[in-house]
Amino acid sequence: MSLYNPLMGEGFVPAYQISSTPWVTSSLVALGEIKQYTFPYVTRFVNIQNVATGSGDVINVAFTSRGFQTGNYFTLKQNTTLNADIRTDRIFISGSLGTNIKHEVLAGLTGVFAAQFQIITGSSGFQGVG
Repeated sequence: MSLYNPLMGEGFVPAYQISSTPWVTSSLVALGEIKQYTFPYVTRFVNIQNVATGSGDVINVAFTSRGFQTGNYFTLKQNTTLNADIRTDRIFISGSLGTNIKHEVLAGLTGVFAAQFQIITGSSGFQGVG
């Protein structure tokens, strides 16, 4: 007799109600460079902080690489933070002003595999993501 063990999908609410597993990185991004962070599981929340030392150091944060081209991104100046309860499997960070801008990313991961997450693009009908 075979067993059917269903996987949690992105709409499985209990996965977002329990404490999440931390995912952390600290890195530098150069002017014009785009860094992609791909998570192994869908996030419950994302915290991104621009911890640059220069007063003019600015990063942009998007959820698709095309978001930078279409204006669908957040701008974080020096010592500012984006805190958001967002379900995603990746983020993109770009250096907007300054050089070698230090940033930190903290994401809370659920038990939902990233492969179970839908692809979010403007061409799939999602407006405002790129």
